[in-house]
Amino acid sequence: MKQRQVSEEMLNAFLSGELSSLLEAVKKDDTLDLELRGDSVNIYYRGGSLFKITGINNVFSVSFDTNYCTEGSVNLSKNPSPAEAVANISFYKQAMDWWFHEHPKYEREFQQVIARENNNHGKISNGTDYYIADIEFADGNARFDMVALKWLSKGSVRKDTSKVSLALIEVKYGDGALKGTAGIAKHLEDFQKFLGDKEKVDDFCQDMSQVFTQKCKMGLVTGLNENQYDVKISPNNPEVIFIFANHDPESKILPTLIEEIEPDKYQFPIMIARASNMGYGLYVEHLRQVKKNK
Repeated sequence: MKQRQVSEEMLNAFLSGELSSLLEAVKKDDTLDLELRGDSVNIYYRGGSLFKITGINNVFSVSFDTNYCTEGSVNLSKNPSPAEAVANISFYKQAMDWWFHEHPKYEREFQQVIARENNNHGKISNGTDYYIADIEFADGNARFDMVALKWLSKGSVRKDTSKVSLALIEVKYGDGALKGTAGIAKHLEDFQKFLGDKEKVDDFCQDMSQVFTQKCKMGLVTGLNENQYDVKISPNNPEVIFIFANHDPESKILPTLIEEIEPDKYQFPIMIARASNMGYGLYVEHLRQVKKNK
């Protein structure tokens, strides 16, 4: 399985080297989200890749997908230098705004907001029970909208970096996303297959632990002390969380699909997140476990 943690060279380039201006831009702009991709790093805006940063032999390059440029957009460089990317970031974002107006990606945009609320929103993030290690994870048949650390906010637990477990999150935006081949049942089958491979899950948890540690070092997770950075995600007792965004309560689609779930078939608890009074923070108290129908 491909690792998501980046090399020490790339990490240092963001911390104190030639890529540090990009990291500082992300930390000062709540609309941006930096995600580690192993041999590269992506900076996302509204769920789309604003910049992709790659590095070979300590030579780093920044790229922008000019397909986002629509008629009337400012002429933008496809491969800006880090300094140029930061200086013109508002123009790059505007190009994406105009493109997303015609080609919205609401589900991915929603994922990015969830990551921000649970990772780097000060006291709110520190009070939730989950941190987001990664979004849009894909490796072979393993595809997860979000990878999270379940780490209860209770003082005694939050101080213990070994009391962290794995949570895999599937996000569905609107009832239309519940139909078709990517429905709930198919996702549950995929989760079952992945979580049933102990060796793969062990490696995955080790990698995601390092991803989270690197994000902490980069200042992308707030509210933790340095002695809390070195977490160890346990592969034991993982859980699966479904987030149904903007579900129409009058629609019968979702209740019907949930009733069809047979939770005893799966080796993990299936949780459904509820809104925290219209917020995006993930709290244990606001998760409902799917139980066997009597």
